[in-house]
Amino acid sequence: MPILLHFLTPQGRIARTRYWLFAVVGMAALIAVSPLAFAMIGRAALVVFLPIYWLLICLMAKRCHDIGRSAWWLLLLPVPLIGLLWVFAVLGFRRGQQGDNQYGPDPHRPAPGYLIVDAIS
Repeated sequence: MPILLHFLTPQGRIARTRYWLFAVVGMAALIAVSPLAFAMIGRAALVVFLPIYWLLICLMAKRCHDIGRSAWWLLLLPVPLIGLLWVFAVLGFRRGQQGDNQYGPDPHRPAPGYLIVDAIS
C-alpha cells in the first residue's frame, strides 16, 4: 500500500512496526505544531489539528483491522484511562491475525510480483 494511503483512509491493515512508526511521527507533528499554532491563531488552532487527528484515527482503525476487530472499538478512546490503556496495549503490542481477514490481506505477506524462493533441504 502506498504510504500516502496510510494517512488518508481507514481501510486495510497495518503491521505493528509501521503503526508505531507512523504513530510516533503523527504524535511528534501534533506536539511540534501545537505551540506555534496556538501562538499564531489561538483556539482556532484546533482546526489545524484535524488532519493530524484524522491521520491517527486512520492508523488506529487499520491496526484494529489487523487484529481482526472493527474500528468501532475506537469508541473506547473517550473512556478515561481504559480507552487509552486499550489503545496502547492492544493496538500497540498485540500481534495481528495471520493470513487474510475480512479487512484485507496480511501486511506481513510479500506483495504479489515478488519471487519467493524456499530453500530445499
